[in-house]
Amino acid sequence: MIIAILGASGGVGSCASRWLAQSGHALRLGGRRSTALQPLGLELNAEIQTVDLWQDRQLSAFCRGCTVVVNCAGPSYQVLDRVARAAAAAGAHYVDVSGDGPAWHLLQQKPAGDTYWIAIFSAGMLPGLANLVPVWMSARSGGNLTVYSGGIEPVSGAAAKDLVLSLNEHCSALQGSDYWYGEAGASWQLGRRSRHSLLTQQTDSLAHFPGQVTLLPYLSADAERLALRRHLSSLRWYNVFSGQCLRETLTGLRGKVDGSAESLASAAAAVEKASLIDLAGFTPYYQMVFDLQQEDVPYKRAVITTNSSLALTAATAVSAVNSLLRGDVPAGVHFADRVLSPSITLQDIGHLHPGTRISHYQCEQCEEGVL
Repeated sequence: MIIAILGASGGVGSCASRWLAQSGHALRLGGRRSTALQPLGLELNAEIQTVDLWQDRQLSAFCRGCTVVVNCAGPSYQVLDRVARAAAAAGAHYVDVSGDGPAWHLLQQKPAGDTYWIAIFSAGMLPGLANLVPVWMSARSGGNLTVYSGGIEPVSGAAAKDLVLSLNEHCSALQGSDYWYGEAGASWQLGRRSRHSLLTQQTDSLAHFPGQVTLLPYLSADAERLALRRHLSSLRWYNVFSGQCLRETLTGLRGKVDGSAESLASAAAAVEKASLIDLAGFTPYYQMVFDLQQEDVPYKRAVITTNSSLALTAATAVSAVNSLLRGDVPAGVHFADRVLSPSITLQDIGHLHPGTRISHYQCEQCEEGVL
């Protein structure tokens, strides 16, 4: 049994490769540059294979003979279902650390694989893990959920490109479809999307976040899917920025990237530079705070703090691979939060990545943002 990791030399891929190797799996490590793969291949005694995911023959050869293909390459808004279809054609199951709604929708429109094929999308920190946490907090549906997600850390490579593309929907291959990505300032209220219902805020008293932060409300398609699934009365989701430069850079790029390679590369470079400026003099961290209020039960709060969102994404993906191999995931194309066990996923993360801390609180009544 071989597990293939595409994008193995990146921040997510290298962590996932090491943790899968520790479990005794035989690995095939793939990436565009053999020089980046060789040290990791030697360290893990793993096969390495140079592969450009945009080259059909190389991608097919990479997937051939594998049990599972784990995609850690991006940007996901451009890759979409390309790697998933190559894995399916080779008879390999598929786990994608991102992929998200666009790829899932494409596979619904034109299915791939046989009746036994399994594909798991969004098997990373966001939205996979984030959408599992409220289920872990309470078995009951309903209630009012507020999420604060963000911090301060470097943003580079595929992550920077995905961030840019998420702000520029016309760059997507799903242009012309009815797929909705998300909306700034929106929230979920009384069973429906409420536009222009939340404002950007600045505060220096947000619990668990040090110093002054900026809160940008944003209701994504994945957050809305969570609200529908959990029958939430309300969902308010805030992206938290500890620095000013990245926030201003992203605001300036909204709607201004035309999708060309040059435009995307330039925008991604600007995002990377802005994140490094914000980080100067600070210790990197990323944090997600979930506040859940339900009738007749104490107010609940969960806090996930990590020194690396890339490592946290990798740990989530490894947990998804393990669930698939145990036979816990049925055949079909799934979002991770629909098929993974919240408790097992969080246990796996705690075991794999010591740099992530998971806390759970409850009290009779808490002021918002303060505990």
